[in-house]
Amino acid sequence: MSSLLSAKEAFQKLPQKLHNFFIKYPPRPFAQYATEPSNVNDAQLNPFLPNKNPENGRWHGPKYSLRRSADLYKIAYKFGVHELLPPMPQGKKFFEDKYENKNWMRGQLRQKKHKWERELDDKITTRKAAMNAMDETIIKARPSFKKQLEKKKQRERSWY
Repeated sequence: MSSLLSAKEAFQKLPQKLHNFFIKYPPRPFAQYATEPSNVNDAQLNPFLPNKNPENGRWHGPKYSLRRSADLYKIAYKFGVHELLPPMPQGKKFFEDKYENKNWMRGQLRQKKHKWERELDDKITTRKAAMNAMDETIIKARPSFKKQLEKKKQRERSWY
C-alpha cells in the first residue's frame, strides 16, 4: 500500500508539462504505443508520429512537434522517467545514447573530397582498360586495321 502512495506522490511531483502528458497518454506499462506511423483510429496511436486517416487518405501531423517532444523527453530524463514515454520519431537519440555511438573523427579519418577526386581511381582504371583494348575496338570499326597490326608486329625488334 505504501508503494502505491509513493508512486502517486511521485507522479504529483512531476512538472506540470509531464504530468499533463501522462494524463493524456498513460506511461508505457499501462499502454503500448506504435513505433511507426499508423491509422488515426489505432488504439496504439503514438502522439510523436504523424498518422494517416484511412477514410480520406490524408496524413495528420504529430500531436507533439519534434521540439515539444524533445522538451518532454529532457524533462522526463531529468526525473528518470524517460523510458515511460512513447518511442521517439526517427530514432532520435539524447544525451548518453548520442555520445556513446558518435563517430568522433568522421572528417579526419576519411575526408569527403571533391567529386572528381572520389571518382578519379575508377576513371583511371576504365581508361587503362580502354587503352589496352584499343586495338580490338579499332578492328571492330575498321577491319583493314588488322593488316597494319600484323605488319607492326613483324617490324618490332627484339634483343635476340
